Amino acid sequence: MKKHILVVEDDSSIGRLIKPALNKNGYLTTILASGEEALLSMDHSSFDAAILDIVLPGMDGLEILRRIREHPQYKALPVIMLTSKDSEIETVLGLEMGADDYLFKPVRYHELLTRLKKLIARSSYDPRHRTSHLFPLGIQIDLESRIVTGKKGEIPLTYLEFELLSLLANHPGRVFTRDNLLDTIWHEDQFNETRTVDVHIRRLRKKLEENDLHPDIIETVRGVGYRFASR
Repeated sequence: MKKHILVVEDDSSIGRLIKPALNKNGYLTTILASGEEALLSMDHSSFDAAILDIVLPGMDGLEILRRIREHPQYKALPVIMLTSKDSEIETVLGLEMGADDYLFKPVRYHELLTRLKKLIARSSYDPRHRTSHLFPLGIQIDLESRIVTGKKGEIPLTYLEFELLSLLANHPGRVFTRDNLLDTIWHEDQFNETRTVDVHIRRLRKKLEENDLHPDIIETVRGVGYRFASR
């Protein structure tokens, strides 16, 4: 079955290029020009990934992303944000809000297809190849259902947040450099924006730690990277 991709882009010239590129590579593509249309479509259709322009008329891409992460069906949907090179603040904010990846405009379609393919492949995991449960530091991680439970109940995580947490929790005490994590989780040799890792770690801490300013679950090893506490 073809993977269904939602693209929210108000520039029709970009949409006319993205749709055939995706369709040619075996995807079913829906192009919409506004956030309102996108949210309505998500209530009536099923999508496997989303590509969102940040700058849109009316509801912008960040608001669409926020709504996606609150949607029970799509809270772990792989999302790629499209942004201009001079909008660094918006890029970081998008990652903070749960975007899985981002690309600068003008879009290089080969790179878009490569990143989309990797995100979807990672989301189509085979649970038979993984241990079913982890119970580190009072957290229950169900690797089959991808549900994380803490002292106060279920902890909602995005797809990449879950991947990052399960990797660290599977290796308590092991230090991972930011480059290690980029290569393992994002699978991007050329993707050297290590702040992406920092943003996802910060989001995880806010969800997992009692005091994210003084974390005792995901520890920082100064000048090196991060590790999951082994105690």
